[in-house]
Amino acid sequence: MDRPPEESGPAPPHRTRRSRPWQLVLGLLATAAFAWLFARGLDWDEVLRQMSRLSVGTVLLGMVFQAGSWTLRIARWWMLLRPAAPALPFRACAGPFLGGMALNNVLPLRAGDALRVAGFCRQLQSPVMRVAGTLVIERVLDVAALAGVFFVCLLGASAGPLPPGMLTAIVWLVGACGVAIVAILLFPSLLPRLGARWRARISEDSPRARRLGRRFPAAVRLVEGGLRQGAHFAEALEVGRSRTRMVALLGISVTAWLLEGAVFATVAAGLDTGAAPAGPWLALATGTLATTLPAAPGHLGTFDAFAAAGVEAYGASETAAAAFALVVHAILWTFSSVVGFSWLAVSAAGRRRRGGK
Repeated sequence: MDRPPEESGPAPPHRTRRSRPWQLVLGLLATAAFAWLFARGLDWDEVLRQMSRLSVGTVLLGMVFQAGSWTLRIARWWMLLRPAAPALPFRACAGPFLGGMALNNVLPLRAGDALRVAGFCRQLQSPVMRVAGTLVIERVLDVAALAGVFFVCLLGASAGPLPPGMLTAIVWLVGACGVAIVAILLFPSLLPRLGARWRARISEDSPRARRLGRRFPAAVRLVEGGLRQGAHFAEALEVGRSRTRMVALLGISVTAWLLEGAVFATVAAGLDTGAAPAGPWLALATGTLATTLPAAPGHLGTFDAFAAAGVEAYGASETAAAAFALVVHAILWTFSSVVGFSWLAVSAAGRRRRGGK
């Protein structure tokens, strides 16, 4: 196994990902548009009265379900990394996962994912591209699980409250998920063959290869580096070629999202939204899949509008749906931010103490 980078602490987000102002602008515009769609015509006094019905016990129970979901998703990431790093302990994955979630809550452009990919390579005993490959598999599994929940819950929903085009967008997401699964099956075997063929071509003892090395040494080194990183990426995707492991990972993913859905169901019961039992589960799928859209940090506006539409489709009033979406969003955002930033603070303090010795 290649030795991972020496840096073990989190890399600053601006170093791990290039700034893309146009994406930030697009996200802010999307947030403004969906926030307006969500908030227009609401009686905010009634929304606040509806939210005040929530008990502390309901919030705490929701946090328990959320913690269970995190535990399974961390275990899934650990399982994805372990084939190439058998000595990797479970606790080494927990902190980066929680810290990445917290940063995604407050920074644009998925900075928390960049932290997970590039900030803890030594701790995760893996090169950057191998970690990136595990995040690709995570996304595929998440979309597959949530799409299943969406289509099951859609069977009894009324179409009116659902935003136009949502079904089309989710069909495209599912299609992309299918393409990704095919790529996971084919890519790990294809890239190493291409890399071996290229290395043989540039390393062979021939006048043409020697001329290429003398005339374009930087280009040759760049291609060789790219092939090395591509091999690490393919190594991560190799996990997906085991049917048994993929079935286990998909089972963990479904269970994790069912636990997260229990947060939605608990809040809906605590607020007495009037929605049918399937409403919070449709809200789980619509609200979470909407986080793939460009938005401001924390998915403001997009999550709320689509989660509210999910419970409205099963009979909740507009006011009750708004209160439900805001409370769920607050629980998910606040709990993950507090836990994630607490871990980042403790981790940073530990590194300072070790550096001072």
